[in-house]
Amino acid sequence: MMPNEALERDAAKSAVPLSFALCVLREERIVIEALIGAAVGVLTIVFARFIRGERWLYSLGLLILPGIYAFFALQAGEQAVGVKEMIYGVPFVVAGLVFAFVSVRQSAVVVGIFWLLHGLYDLAHSQLITNTGVPVWYPIFCFVVDAVIGSYLLWLSRRVPDANLRLA
Repeated sequence: MMPNEALERDAAKSAVPLSFALCVLREERIVIEALIGAAVGVLTIVFARFIRGERWLYSLGLLILPGIYAFFALQAGEQAVGVKEMIYGVPFVVAGLVFAFVSVRQSAVVVGIFWLLHGLYDLAHSQLITNTGVPVWYPIFCFVVDAVIGSYLLWLSRRVPDANLRLA
């Protein structure tokens, strides 16, 4: 029996509309995506602290963010969309390169803001680009990862001299 058939049968028995049952399942899926994203964000922070990579890891992480969306497009056979994803990602790549190798005051703040901006990009992605390769779970998951890391960097900026990641 298909999941929707079971839902229809259960909805008919309980007089609960199918649309309500599907809405509940969607909300549960979003919560799971968000919880896994939060765990990945926290594990990334723990890993960066463990390897003493806070000076460079978050900045270099900005480099891969647009590449993930481009990868999804290439997996779906949409090379033009992959190129468009990389064009939209140029600011993240430039910021990642600059702050990974240059000691700059307030770099933790700027890199944290770029992570948060990418999270907003995740939420708006489907309105900006039609990329059929992006898994349905990915935007919420990535938004939460980005929000956790970006928020941590803003918190960290208050604890390192001149909010300079190179001094973290």
